Amino acid sequence: MSAVPASQKKDWTEEELQALPDNGFDYEVVNGELVMSPKNNFQHGDICGELLMRLRAHAKGAKLGLVCDSSTGFWMNNRNCRAPDVSFISKARLAGLKKPTTEFFKGAPDLAIEVLSPNNSRREMEERLRDFFESGAQLVWIIDPETESAEICRSMTDRRLLGPGGELDGENVLPGFRCKLSELFAPWPWD
Repeated sequence: MSAVPASQKKDWTEEELQALPDNGFDYEVVNGELVMSPKNNFQHGDICGELLMRLRAHAKGAKLGLVCDSSTGFWMNNRNCRAPDVSFISKARLAGLKKPTTEFFKGAPDLAIEVLSPNNSRREMEERLRDFFESGAQLVWIIDPETESAEICRSMTDRRLLGPGGELDGENVLPGFRCKLSELFAPWPWD
């Protein structure tokens, strides 16, 4: 997410965030500031769509939990409101809910996926990772379309790079889920 500050620092409420206009920007709260970013490019949307479709089918089929898109807000422990590109929340963490709530989720998803866009900075990604792990994430994937690689993060320090020939693995967070990185960057099947 390429951040453009939209206002001064304040304590944002759920109601204020949900009342923001649908004007072509995505919104998050970072350190008390409303941060907006323009919609992402076509490649970004294609990769997110592919991951969302595959993860959602796997999670629903195995009854593991819920997969959400980038419009889903998560309240971090530090009151930042983050919206990963794709997220997974386990069935255990959803216990007690009969259906999805209309409120932002309290805490980070179990798996947060970020697909880099050209304007993302390393500092921004480090801040996002810190928020996710300090708020309960178990696994974060950072997908880099430019290098067709991914960084697999289990904590701020337990991280490894997955090259173009690698395979995403849901590990203990999404048991049984696997996806070759090359499948995310493959030409369209009708070519």
